[in-house]
Amino acid sequence: MVTADDSGVLCVWRSGPEFTLLTRIAGFGVPCPSVQLWQGIVAAGYGNGQVRLYDAGTGALHIQISAHARTISALDLAPEVGKLLSAAEDTFVHIWKLNRNPESGSIEVEHCHGECISDTQVCGARFCDPGGSSFAVTGYDLAEILRFGSV
Repeated sequence: MVTADDSGVLCVWRSGPEFTLLTRIAGFGVPCPSVQLWQGIVAAGYGNGQVRLYDAGTGALHIQISAHARTISALDLAPEVGKLLSAAEDTFVHIWKLNRNPESGSIEVEHCHGECISDTQVCGARFCDPGGSSFAVTGYDLAEILRFGSV
């Protein structure tokens, strides 16, 4: 499990009868409103629009993506395929493909899809299935949930 706070500090925990802190990743003064954990990778979305990928065991920063122009409001993962969804108040939702290089162990990222939700500060988004073939989005003052398929 991963937790985050308003200063961007991330903590990786082992759950059980007692929670045990495994890794503490230092913050840099920017809030981290959304985190995800997948195959030993911590994906963190920050208030400055960055997505950062860390090693959950060591806390080492692998990749920093300037993904959005405004605060990231949601991250989600499609665990079967390693797709990462990022959504932000800049009206955009992006889909990224995460991969760990088997030879070097490094994390690779490919941008797969971008969608603009016109005139909407996106406040929530997630994949609709574990294979990441569709996702749903909503925004502030939006009275509906929008669904997008075949991404």
